[in-house]
Amino acid sequence: MNTLRNVSKGMAWTAAVLFVLSIVVVSCRPPFPQCRDDDDCKAEEGNTTLLVCVNGQCQECGKDEDCPKERPRCKDNRCVECIEDGDCPEEKPFCENNLCVYECEIDSDCEKRGKAGMICKDHKCQWECETDEDCAEGMECKDHRCVPKCACQSDADCPEGKVCRDCECVDAPECQLETIHFDFDRYSLRSEDRDILDRNAECLKSRAGMSVVIEGHCDDRGTEEYNIALGDKRARAAKRYLRNLGVGAGRMKTISYGEGRPVCNEASESCWPDNRRCEFTER
Repeated sequence: MNTLRNVSKGMAWTAAVLFVLSIVVVSCRPPFPQCRDDDDCKAEEGNTTLLVCVNGQCQECGKDEDCPKERPRCKDNRCVECIEDGDCPEEKPFCENNLCVYECEIDSDCEKRGKAGMICKDHKCQWECETDEDCAEGMECKDHRCVPKCACQSDADCPEGKVCRDCECVDAPECQLETIHFDFDRYSLRSEDRDILDRNAECLKSRAGMSVVIEGHCDDRGTEEYNIALGDKRARAAKRYLRNLGVGAGRMKTISYGEGRPVCNEASESCWPDNRRCEFTER
């Protein structure tokens, strides 16, 4: 009987010692998130994230091996999907903000990938077309884009009186006569103004029924009489040039306005050249 009583007392004493030791152990655990080892992190009440002890702090990870399969890389003690493009699968080959993403979601993403002009199709940047067969009926492939089939490629493809504009033959616009200009106190034609007169001559020839008044103008330096005479010389010089290009003299009339009709009224070097001119007015 005494033996049983002694055993019971021994077991009670052992249980009491173990209980006290457990309290001591628990009371010695550092406050979360501080830790001595992984067990301190796992013992935290309610911890379901399987934290590990890294440099005395409970963290999500200290190395890649601590991370789950869906977030296999450890970065700054956090498990992430990727750190660099090489971490990502073929279908989502780019790592952005630690997530694997498709090459594109919208067309503008292709420009960001250095593939300007391509479109986003099935999450990949690709040309809209390579051949006409890639396009719908009535469309053709041009510069890797499906566009409406052209009725013409140049003016030569169109009948007389038509020009090619945006793949369609349309009526040729009526030509416009351009203004020429002169150097100070001169009525000789400059090379660039001869080019303009060449175009004016072609315009007059294409519009056989059109006659023109050639107006001579000057800046306001010099007397009124002098500028009237200078404007006349400028108009006559332009007429002679056009006549030599085959424009009938009877279709052209000259007149001088001298300084009387300026297009710019400032007395400055930036303004005067605009007033030294010949204009061509249809009549």
